[in-house]
Amino acid sequence: MRISNAMMASNIKGYLLQHTRNLLSAQERISSGKRINRPSDDPIGMGQVLGYRQSISNLEQYNRNIENGKVQVDNMESILDAVTEFLTQAKKIAADSDPNMRDTMADQVANIREQVVQLANSKHNGNYLFAGHQVHTEPFVFDPVADGYIYNGDSGTKDYMIGEGLQLGLLTDGAAIFQGEEDVFDVLMALEDGLRADDGQAITDQMGRMTAVIENLNAVRATNAGQHQRLVATQNHNKHFKVNTEDMLSRTEDTDLAAAIIDWQLHQTAYESTLATSAKMIQPSLVDFLR
Repeated sequence: MRISNAMMASNIKGYLLQHTRNLLSAQERISSGKRINRPSDDPIGMGQVLGYRQSISNLEQYNRNIENGKVQVDNMESILDAVTEFLTQAKKIAADSDPNMRDTMADQVANIREQVVQLANSKHNGNYLFAGHQVHTEPFVFDPVADGYIYNGDSGTKDYMIGEGLQLGLLTDGAAIFQGEEDVFDVLMALEDGLRADDGQAITDQMGRMTAVIENLNAVRATNAGQHQRLVATQNHNKHFKVNTEDMLSRTEDTDLAAAIIDWQLHQTAYESTLATSAKMIQPSLVDFLR
């Protein structure tokens, strides 16, 4: 079979185009640092890359949720610590009450009650901390008819997704925290009334109730401390998992730079060899033909 110049030119053009594609692909892998730049480069590998990227994105969201949860727990702990301190002061007032100073002490207890109410109605980022899901409703309001503080929130928890299939719920039910077995506001009001009435028995009774209130707050704080530890432990686990996932992503997606440079050099040599060989095989006018 006779091979014409036109056939040789067509074959050489095909070889040059293939070498050019290979050369450009190698250059892209070097410049991008990625072995896979499009699905056609490695369909199976691209599927793995997308899965790793989604896992990393999820882990980053879990970390943000954990950070928000830690802030929530820290804020609650700070508030409950302050409330406990105020109640300890009120208990000390009841224990050390001087019959000649009880009106003054009653005023001190009234001030403590106001401070505790403000703390129980604390906000973070515009949301009430102890209102359950009713974060835009002031949880504790004085009701003159009931002559006490009513709770306007609900029993909902503040939930955080902290891992794959892992959810942590923080107790934000203000009624359970401040009006559990004993109502902190009612105890303080009763202590104030007992001091103003100079009623020693009433004062003594409130000391026992105050102890129950403080014990309930301490139990809530212990639970929160455990939740904080779980958040930290889960965050550490997620960090390790993220590092491993990023490593697998890099192994799957990234270019072996040394190998890519060698590959580029091989394609460059093949391209130049094809050009040199073609120049000897056909008329020089082929250059014009190829252009």
